[in-house]
Amino acid sequence: MAKFSVGREDESEGPSSPRPKKLRTTTPPQPQQQQQFRRCDQPVVEEEEEEEEEDDEDEDEEAESEYDDDDDEDDEDDGETEAERSHAVRVSLGPSGDGSISVTLTDPDVLDCPICLEHLTIPVFQCENGHVACSSCCFKLGNQCPSCAWPIGYNRCRAIEKVIESVKISCQNMKYGCKEAVSYSKKHDHEEACVYAPCLCPLPECNFVGSSKHLSLHFTSKHSNSTTRFCYNCLFPISIEKQQKCLILHEQSEGGIFILNNGIDPLGNIVNVSCIGPSSTKRAFAYDLIARNGESSVRLQSFTESIPGRVEHPPLKRFLLVPSDFVGSCRQLKLELCIRRNQEFPAHI
Repeated sequence: MAKFSVGREDESEGPSSPRPKKLRTTTPPQPQQQQQFRRCDQPVVEEEEEEEEEDDEDEDEEAESEYDDDDDEDDEDDGETEAERSHAVRVSLGPSGDGSISVTLTDPDVLDCPICLEHLTIPVFQCENGHVACSSCCFKLGNQCPSCAWPIGYNRCRAIEKVIESVKISCQNMKYGCKEAVSYSKKHDHEEACVYAPCLCPLPECNFVGSSKHLSLHFTSKHSNSTTRFCYNCLFPISIEKQQKCLILHEQSEGGIFILNNGIDPLGNIVNVSCIGPSSTKRAFAYDLIARNGESSVRLQSFTESIPGRVEHPPLKRFLLVPSDFVGSCRQLKLELCIRRNQEFPAHI
């Protein structure tokens, strides 16, 4: 409750009521007049004191009401805080015990460029009004701040740069086995190359999700009879139905999982090979794919595309077009395939 003090001894400090006080005369009256003055003045003073007390009570009631309103607002603020906490991102500035601390960012976007919405990376620039932007956006905008039209791209924002350098965040693939804590500005680059990126089991009836290593173990224990087994650097035969969309391949020694994709084209079948794994395995494997028809053959030498799991429309940037007359009377494609690691790919390719 707010408290108000009302002065009694000091005439300069009175109640907050704007009602003026009656001034007392300084001329000493005659005894009879003085006695009469006191009899007339006494009720006035009492009435004035009663009015002051009523004003004090009114002020106290107003103060209580304001205090209650403040409590309600605080309760609302607490509710908003709880809602914000539910969306907060916890960022660790380092392991405990080494002088570092842990903080919670209730608004993770504060470390993102407000223009392109990507993670801020050094250098970070600011205009004279304090608006920040990444270097690429400054260049694209012709060094003009989109918020206030002041020049931007000449003054570094050292404070934000220090924060970006100091903040380390756990990889989003932590639950799949990644234990890296990377700089916030390099979070995107790390997750693009993280070997623990989640991979999905390519079998439609299975919902397993895990790293490529765990997916290989899962396939060995659960789906060993649903794949075609092969070894790297060995040419092996494959038979696939003309209308069959894919065939799953499982490497025996290292456990890599690949998909032979098959699509229909007016001229024949479109075939290529994909690797189930993180994007860091892009171009990590090369393959030879051969289709034969008597003395004729078509051949593709290429790199595998990396995909997180079985997809309805696999990438067909590089593929082998098998002519329709290569399909036998049993309506099967007879293919030969050899998969090898990129460094073992022939030099003339």
